[in-house]
Amino acid sequence: MLLRAILTAVLLSTLATPIMAAAVPDQSTGVVAPDKSPISWTRAVNTRPGREAPDLMERLRDGFGMPDLNNELVQKYQNYYMQHPAAMRRLLDNGRRYAYYVLEELERRGMPSELALLPMVESSYNPKALSPARAAGLWQFIPSTGRSYGLSQSWWEDNRRDVVSSTGAALDYLSYLYSLMGDWHLALASYNWGEGSVGRAVAKNQAQGMATGYDDLRMPAETKNYVPRLQAIKNILRDPQLVAQMNLPVLPNRPYFESVALYGKHIDLDTVAKLANISVDEVKALNPEHSRPVMKVETINLPKDRVSQFKSNLNAYQESEKPLSRWGSYTVQPGEKAERIAGKFNMSLSQLQEANGVSMKSLSKPGQPLLVLSNPAAEQTPGAASLTSLNENTPVNVAETPDKPASKAIPAHADAVSTKTKASTAKEDKSSKTQKSNKSEKSDKTPKTTKPEKSAAKTTSASSSKPAAKTATGSKPATKPTAAQKK
Repeated sequence: MLLRAILTAVLLSTLATPIMAAAVPDQSTGVVAPDKSPISWTRAVNTRPGREAPDLMERLRDGFGMPDLNNELVQKYQNYYMQHPAAMRRLLDNGRRYAYYVLEELERRGMPSELALLPMVESSYNPKALSPARAAGLWQFIPSTGRSYGLSQSWWEDNRRDVVSSTGAALDYLSYLYSLMGDWHLALASYNWGEGSVGRAVAKNQAQGMATGYDDLRMPAETKNYVPRLQAIKNILRDPQLVAQMNLPVLPNRPYFESVALYGKHIDLDTVAKLANISVDEVKALNPEHSRPVMKVETINLPKDRVSQFKSNLNAYQESEKPLSRWGSYTVQPGEKAERIAGKFNMSLSQLQEANGVSMKSLSKPGQPLLVLSNPAAEQTPGAASLTSLNENTPVNVAETPDKPASKAIPAHADAVSTKTKASTAKEDKSSKTQKSNKSEKSDKTPKTTKPEKSAAKTTSASSSKPAAKTATGSKPATKPTAAQKK
């Protein structure tokens, strides 16, 4: 009896003690949140008061969860934006189509809302931004890492520019970096410089008995400026009075776009614009991944208030048996000149070249498949075929004419916010070249690592951007981990 009583007491005391459940990886990232996470990691519907606010900035403020950084660089960037409110207005205006979606995804994952400001630093919220290191999109993926994260790139489209796909990949990578570093500032430094580089800098400080915080590490000038730029933007936007004083635009707290299923149909950009009663530029802005004047897509993004009209018009259009695309495929015949091909399909030479994205020489290459405007006579023309004969990688020699980066934008304040080693723009360029020379260093990750590093400092080109440009220093290993990967 005594033994039974003892066993019963032990059992009851065990049941009374809270059982610590094993950490469960987030399903979208495959990583476990560290104990020091400043926010909830669960995928729960956001219930903060700001969620129902009419202004997206109020909702954004409610989700701030990162510790603040306070140093001279933060103050310099903040002073610049306060003295140049037009720069801040451009950043917000660029983000008006996309910021709501990014914030929704952050809240769904339980991540701090400051990350919705990161595309302002990376690309000025310009999905068409392209750096000299060929990093592209809102989140600036380099080609190899984009492919590692499932962001395919072909002659037809570049999904690094896809707002929906690239946002998912970027948040996957940031989640991984935070689980690795346990500190958001170091996670952001890793996003810019690469987790291997940050890890080595931390290890070096540890070996010397030094602190290992963001301000304590020796980093490239761009990475040193990276988080201060984000913090400066945060400081301004979290102050409603300062926002009003700078006359910054109000971003409505409602979705700007909605995805509409097209089930793999070929459809022209201008046909979409016509059916939705919007401009072709608006179609391109919401679907920036598409490189050609005709798309083959499963879904397309449209302004939410035009979705109903588009669906109705699309149904009527298809019932009338009108073609959704005016484009077809043509194979260059031996001895044909580009001028003759263009004339055969009632196209200008520049129109033919722009539609195909190849050099003038390639337009006359025998066997080269080309995108051409449909012509009744094309069916009797040797080499003419339906659009479906163009596969995702045509034309075959697209590598002859790689995308040209937009002109590098270096703002007037670049020197003012640089570190002491950057006394002039010339020095900044020299530093950029030095960083680029370290490109191979970024790929020294051991096979045990489950995620590739993001490319280091990149020069983001966005014509509407005022913040300082960035220079790439490397690329990531092509090793693909079990979870989604980025940059």
